[in-house]
Parts: sequence; structure tokens; C-alpha cells
Amino acid sequence: MTLALQIGLLFILVAALSWFAVGHLIDRLISKNIVDVPNDRSLHQGVIPRGGGLIIVASLLIALTVMSVISNRPQLFSALALIVVAWASLSWCDDKTDLSAKFRLIVQFCICVVSIFAFGWVDQVLGLGLGWFGPILSVIGLLWMANLYNFMDGLDGLAASQTIVASISMAFWFLVHGDWPLSTVCVVLAASSYGFLLWNWNPAKIFMGDVGSITLGGFFGTLFIIGVTRHGLSIISFLGLFGVFIADATITILMRARRGEKIWLPHRQHFYQRLANQGYAHSKIAIASVVLMLICSVLATLGVMYHDMIWLSLIAISLTIAVSVVLVICLEKRAKTYTN
Repeated sequence: MTLALQIGLLFILVAALSWFAVGHLIDRLISKNIVDVPNDRSLHQGVIPRGGGLIIVASLLIALTVMSVISNRPQLFSALALIVVAWASLSWCDDKTDLSAKFRLIVQFCICVVSIFAFGWVDQVLGLGLGWFGPILSVIGLLWMANLYNFMDGLDGLAASQTIVASISMAFWFLVHGDWPLSTVCVVLAASSYGFLLWNWNPAKIFMGDVGSITLGGFFGTLFIIGVTRHGLSIISFLGLFGVFIADATITILMRARRGEKIWLPHRQHFYQRLANQGYAHSKIAIASVVLMLICSVLATLGVMYHDMIWLSLIAISLTIAVSVVLVICLEKRAKTYTN
């Protein structure tokens, strides 16, 4: 059996099991009243259960556990599994009881520090040494990655579809560098996210919840560090791959901070929200985001495959994101003009 066929069968099996499990989880979450009720900052209508990310997390933990047994790096995968459990436990408690922002941030910071001690940190960017700034910036970056994923999980199908593209891209990167166990974990993550996406596509019947979005952000951030420290990959390629999420969340937060707003409170000012506010269909926004991330993925992969092209990859991704931001602003103004 060829490698491609094995990967394909694994993807289909995990996706089918994920779809089945999420479908059965919906009623359980509703019965436990773990739901999102629409408010003035929501983009959805009606009461929707949240916590579908539990299935994604469960699939991820099973994959990590299996790899800790069959690979030659049990410590790495066991540590990764424990970090995932930490992110998921905190976030699941928040889904159920709405923890205070201060408490969440303190615990998240502790998880990030433990992750840095366990897996190392980014010590250089584009050949420039970071010195003692490396650990500090790595902790901040990991903390930001976890939370920005949560910020961007506000539109039907958006976070799940981005997870699929990112996971498949990183599966290829790790496979090229001979890390088949980590590549397999990424394939499982992509497949379980696809099974969830079938229920989360507009109109969504279930949301990922913090247990899904924050855990995914924390896990991807940890993969960044592993890719850099174990395989010599450039952090720029990872950041470029997630350029859509990183740019939207970062620009929006900076704009809100400049206006003196409380940046930790929910809002509807992300670029994808601004398009939805003007009446653009959720599905079209999600598809456009996927196309944009696929472009970023191809460009980032060029930097992974050909190290001398990393600067070209960075410039091309930056220009792609900049053009997209301008396009969103133009579409928003156009929609407002027609409305008026």
C-alpha cells in the first residue's frame, strides 16, 4: 500500500469518526446547557451548542498517545499530550463556567512557560540571534497564538477550515524533514477538523468553543517551536502560513488599543466580522479565507523547501495580506454605499 493511499484512508476514517462523534455530542451539550446565546456582538442567530472542539482534542490526544508508544520519541509526544490536556482543561472549564479573564491569562501564561522549558524556544529570526529575548518572545508569541485563534473563531467554518489547511501544510513540512510521527498527528488533526467542519459550516449546528480554538492555537504555537528547534525550520514560514489569522487579529487589536478600547472584551471589528456585518455570506467569507490561506501556504512552503527563498516568501505573503486588507476595506465601503 502506497504512502498516499495510507494517508488517504487514515484521513477518511478519522473524518468519519469525528463527524459521527460530533453529531452525537450536539444533543449532550444542549442538555447540559453549554450553548452560545446570541448577543449584540454575535454573528449567529439562535442558541448553538459550543464545545465541539472536544472531539478534535480527543482525536489529537489519541494520535499523540499512539505516537508516544510506537515512535522513538515517547517523551516528546507524551509532553505534547500533557500540554494539550492543560490547554483543553482550562478552556473547557471556561466554556462551562466563564472564568475570569485574569485567571485565564495567568494559567495560560504558566502553560506557555512550561511549554518553553519542555520544547525550547525560538532563538533567531532570519539569522538574527535573539539572545535572552528568545524565551521571552517565545512565551509571548505562544500566548498570543492561543488567544488569537480564539479571537478568530467567530464565523461559521472559519477556524476549522483554517485548521485543515494548516495541518495538511505542516504534515507535508514534517514529512519532508523525515518526521513521519508528527506528520501523522497533523493528518489526524486535519481529518478530525474536517469531520467537525461538516457540522460547523454555515449555518452551524455546533461551535468549536474555547476548548477547541484555544487548544488548537496553543498546539500550533508549540509545533512552531518544535519545528524550529528540532528541524531547523524558520519561524517566518510558520507565521506566514497563519498570516490570515495573525494579521487580522493583530491589526484589529492594535486598532482597538489605539482607540482606548478594552481589547479583552468581545467585539465585532475583525475584518471577517466587518464583512459579515455588511451582509456578506458567512460561507463566502470562509471560502475566501481558505483561498487566501492556501496562497500563504504555498508561499510559506517555498520558504521551507528552499531556504534561500525565505525573504521572497516573506515579502510575497506580506503583500498578499496587505492587498487582502485593502480589498476588505473597499468591499466594506462598497456595501455601506449601497445600503445608504
